[in-house]
Amino acid sequence: QGYKDHPDAFATLQQLACSDIYVLVRRTAIEQLAQGYQDHPDTLALLQQSARSNTDSRVRATAIEQLAQGYQDHPDTLALLQQSARSDPDSRVRRTAIEQLAQCYQDHRDTLPLLQQSARSDTNWELRITAIEQLAQGYQDHRDTLPLLQASVRSDTDSWVRITAIEQLAQGYQDHRDTLALLQQSARFDTDSDVRVTAIEQLAQGWHDRVAWPTANQPWLFEFLCDRILHDPFERKERWDDNPRQAALKAILEYYPNHSQTRSLLQDRADHDSDPKLRKFAQKELVKLSSFS
Repeated sequence: QGYKDHPDAFATLQQLACSDIYVLVRRTAIEQLAQGYQDHPDTLALLQQSARSNTDSRVRATAIEQLAQGYQDHPDTLALLQQSARSDPDSRVRRTAIEQLAQCYQDHRDTLPLLQQSARSDTNWELRITAIEQLAQGYQDHRDTLPLLQASVRSDTDSWVRITAIEQLAQGYQDHRDTLALLQQSARFDTDSDVRVTAIEQLAQGWHDRVAWPTANQPWLFEFLCDRILHDPFERKERWDDNPRQAALKAILEYYPNHSQTRSLLQDRADHDSDPKLRKFAQKELVKLSSFS
């Protein structure tokens, strides 16, 4: 940056961007070229070449970012990003291209279908997550977004994708009549305990001060959480696993600390839960309740 006007600076950065043995050096050189020499006639071609054919995925991703941010209006940039999003062999590069398309070309007619395709069928679960997030944030009101999120919650094979779709539904479509039922279904029946934990947490956060549609004055959430505390089938395999029964109990302690059944639920779990970690948690919470009573 301090030697931008030096006659050798551009050529040095070019050489570093193309052939330095260290990935970080190549990426930094690309960033400096794009930001400091955007109007130089050779910069665009170097970025395009790096995005298409550099052997390192991190370098390709950096070039894509710089093209989208600095050359958004160039006629070749959109096509290059689309090609990278569809066919780059590395998921990191495809994710970067998806993000840049969603942020810089949201209104282009090809962006939404590409995001939808990626969310439904890309082989990489992290990329499907990225596409789902971009759809939920940038296309919330499009008629196809809600059904796509619902389908991901129900049938995506990866638990983290289902978790992301649950979070986006709970945060962006709380008022839709199908969201509550779908989250309840996930909280009860998803085969992955992390997904069930997320569904329970989102239900508690989003609906603790609401009534169950369409029936008013129904203490449904407390009863639902009680049911999960008593009947979730979680069996601990690893010490770091999250227990849905504990997630439901935490929600009751947060939102219903003074309910007449809260202490008895804690006592029951402290005495009888099959998970020693949950029993210990319940015992600690009982001590806290006793100290405040």
